[in-house]
Amino acid sequence: MREKFKISGILMSAVGLLLILSLVWGIKCDMELEKAKRNINMDYQRCFTEVVQYVDDLQLGLEKSKFVNDPGQMMRLSGEIYRQASMASSNLAMLPLQAEPLEHLGEFLNQVGNYAYTLSFKMLNGNGISEEEYQNLASLEKYAKTVAQSLDEDLEALYNGELEIGQSAKGAAPSGIDKALGELETGLHDYPALIYDGPFSSHLTDRKPLFLEGMKEVSAEAALEKVKEITNHADFLYTEEQGNVPAYYFYDKNGQESIVITKQGGYLLSYLNDRDVAQSQYTMSDAKLAATMFLEKQGFKNMKESYYEIVSDVAVINYAAVQDGYTLYPDLIKVKVALDDCTVVGCETRGYLMHHTKRTIPEIKVSEEKAKSKVNSHVEVVSSSLALIPSDGGTEHFCWQLEGKIEDRRCLIYVNTQTGAEEKLFILIESETGTLAV
Repeated sequence: MREKFKISGILMSAVGLLLILSLVWGIKCDMELEKAKRNINMDYQRCFTEVVQYVDDLQLGLEKSKFVNDPGQMMRLSGEIYRQASMASSNLAMLPLQAEPLEHLGEFLNQVGNYAYTLSFKMLNGNGISEEEYQNLASLEKYAKTVAQSLDEDLEALYNGELEIGQSAKGAAPSGIDKALGELETGLHDYPALIYDGPFSSHLTDRKPLFLEGMKEVSAEAALEKVKEITNHADFLYTEEQGNVPAYYFYDKNGQESIVITKQGGYLLSYLNDRDVAQSQYTMSDAKLAATMFLEKQGFKNMKESYYEIVSDVAVINYAAVQDGYTLYPDLIKVKVALDDCTVVGCETRGYLMHHTKRTIPEIKVSEEKAKSKVNSHVEVVSSSLALIPSDGGTEHFCWQLEGKIEDRRCLIYVNTQTGAEEKLFILIESETGTLAV
């Protein structure tokens, strides 16, 4: 009997010890989780701090530009403004913020940076800054000052604990920083339009979608039917969006799924299902087939798959329209396919809707062989095709697309079919997750 009590005591001690160990382990896990959360929030704060710093420097650079008269100094200053705007925009993109409040802030940074870059390039070619361009810089400085002051206040509130930034990740309700930036965004609608030869010139960003020209406007009810076809359910709220592509913006209560349907024509503009994606079960061939079928169902036909990348078990595939053997690169669509069940979880069609129209294709004046002769002699050309590519200023070039290589590095070289000029060159970055042209 004594032995039996002894064994029971040992067992109770062992159970007690296990409970204590479990409690300690749970506390340790909670501490690790809290530490991870603190580290993430510190990263977010660091990114936002850098956004504020770069915007402050950007505003100072624009202010200096009002006093500069020397072309060489102006060229250096323009280069700095471009760098600061680019870095501010890059850090902004790394924050878990909702997209809607940032639309005009991102556009503002892009336009400022590229306007400065265009002026820098102009001066590099020996041309001076006109009075109108100086006035544009002065106007931009005024708006940059507003942005900088607002962001400085937000940063102070963030460090004082009055604003939070991490909450807006993964479909949560708008965080304080989202709301603050949303208030700032309302003041950026009327900053001066800029007309210049650059990729973010107002005459490009404000253009109307060519593909939708002449199409009738659809009702919200008809747009919801389109949403049901894509998502297989209709549990959405919606608002109306204006701008150069008026649309219906549908979103679910949890913030996981959103879809935008154009008012004109009722076409899909964007779709995002921000669900958790499990480990890959399907191949890229499966994903490409699913993406192609999805596009055809949405009315986007004669599309050619371009380059792709796999990110967190999601295949991101680029498609371009095709006409008479030419790949029309301005007419781009991006499709995201989850590789756990091979369903489409994202799509962006703005490039196609803005640019797609039937082109008048000129007769080729520079032969394929002549185009190849324009290429650096160290490059081995391994394939050729025809392509239409955009210029930074919004025009388009009909080109020979020549794929070349030096040793193991591949590239794409675009030679104009009319003039023989080398228009663009991209290096192909290849990895296990896909191929990107940079």
